[in-house]
Amino acid sequence: MILDLPPETQESIHKSTGRIIFLSIVLIILGIIAILMPVVATILSVSAFGWFFLFAGIVRIIKSFQSKPIRGFWLSLSLGILYIIAGIILLSNVLAGAVTLTLVLATIFIAEGIFEIIACFKARTGGNLSWLVLMDGIITLILGIFIWYSWPNNSLWIIGLYVGISFIFSGASLLLIATDTRKTVT
Repeated sequence: MILDLPPETQESIHKSTGRIIFLSIVLIILGIIAILMPVVATILSVSAFGWFFLFAGIVRIIKSFQSKPIRGFWLSLSLGILYIIAGIILLSNVLAGAVTLTLVLATIFIAEGIFEIIACFKARTGGNLSWLVLMDGIITLILGIFIWYSWPNNSLWIIGLYVGISFIFSGASLLLIATDTRKTVT
């Protein structure tokens, strides 16, 4: 289906999709690099988490002082301090952070897989989507068990590998959406 849009709108969409196509190609390339160099990708990912926690803690502390008369000041301040401590710990010992985050990742995958399987059987719609949810739950559960079983030996490479896979799929999804949008308007 081709949409009949004014030329300036088509040009704007063409430029926007061009940027999205560029970003998607960058994501795919970064994903391939992460898969080829998973230890480096893991270290960079854990460092990014550390910086995120540090920044989030600073913002949380500032916000808690801005809203001091409101209930929850001490809780907000305490959480901000905990975020900063977590960020400092991750940044000061990236390898220990990788081991810890790998265990957290395994736990999340196992829980998510179990919940998706339960949700599939509770919904019982019988359509194709319920089978997709079931397959997603089974695969996620298996990945979680694999990570848990291989832990801590896999801690240096598993996060980087999964980040690489995620980047490739995100890039491919963006690429498909952008090219499809471009075809629809031109």
